[in-house]
Amino acid sequence: MPAPDIPTIDISALLDPNASQPDKQQVAVALLRAFTVYGVFYITSPTHPVFSTAKTHDILEAAQRLFALDTEDKAHIPKIKPGGFTRGYVPIGGESGSTTKELKEGFSYGYEWSEQDAEAKKHSFNGLQGPNSWPAPETVVRLDRGQPGSFKGALDEFYLNVCDIAAGLLKGISLALDLPESELSKYCSSSETISFMRLFHYLPYADAKHASQIGSSAHTDWGFLTLILSPSKTVGLQLFHENEWHDVPSVENTLVINGGDYLSLLTGGKFISPLHRVVSNGQEERYSMCCFYYPDYDAKIPLLVQEEFKGQAASGNYSLLRDQRSEEDKESSNGDEDARSVATRLLNGETNFGDYIVSKWTQVYRKGGAY
Repeated sequence: MPAPDIPTIDISALLDPNASQPDKQQVAVALLRAFTVYGVFYITSPTHPVFSTAKTHDILEAAQRLFALDTEDKAHIPKIKPGGFTRGYVPIGGESGSTTKELKEGFSYGYEWSEQDAEAKKHSFNGLQGPNSWPAPETVVRLDRGQPGSFKGALDEFYLNVCDIAAGLLKGISLALDLPESELSKYCSSSETISFMRLFHYLPYADAKHASQIGSSAHTDWGFLTLILSPSKTVGLQLFHENEWHDVPSVENTLVINGGDYLSLLTGGKFISPLHRVVSNGQEERYSMCCFYYPDYDAKIPLLVQEEFKGQAASGNYSLLRDQRSEEDKESSNGDEDARSVATRLLNGETNFGDYIVSKWTQVYRKGGAY
């Protein structure tokens, strides 16, 4: 079967406050097709800095420097902890959405609170808010390579730029669903403080069948929107479409967009949350940067489409509805509520988005991940 013709959409009109309504509507039409046919697509804009070759080089170089640190330096980076708040280093084997070992390491960070704000809010942070967990100060100095503040600065700038892109996409998605342009934005007033970025370094492996080892297990994304920069030319990201796996190659000066499970359910399955994975060709390492963009922690978004559930929503084929705890954690649980029941309460407005997504991150945490 031929590879799917994954579209590239210029979203400039969604980022321009002076854009005409017809121009924004044209982008919305393209988004509607992309979400309903594939659930994954590329976006670009010549007017936004995140889509420049220079900015891509900056963030890729910063990620490469970070993951090139030796074992001792990495051991002093705070690791992610159970509980759902994911900041810090993700060691190899430190997470998995399945029983397969994922040969990747990562670094998770998000909104950079000032010391004063972090101290003032430390007792009122929700489960997705909190300070970042950076490498030791002397390590950061080496990562700066003679330009003080450049390492953290590059990561922070990239994160805020991608959040800005996501905020623009919300307008187009609202229009695509025949809703007011600001409809989804009203549920995302503090999104940048709870969303986060993950830098990933995928290691090559020799298991051609991806049975015992894989870069990232086949999954759908639980949340709202995922925005991915794939600067490595090495193919790794794959989309499951029409019962086959297809490569999603890197395209210069674009971001890859995945619709999430929550967004798909809110549209009654009209928008696809694509099944995807990351594999290795057995020879080359690979880097990517993934932003998980969320609505507000306390968001309880009503159904966006008043139609009967169909397709993916009717079948329930979402990672959101799967129990992704390790077998050990399942055995030690004391009758915890299953994922599908919690998701039902989420859609019924009986629980908020933040509490649910924290529970999902807790499920994929794996004890004993190695450096």
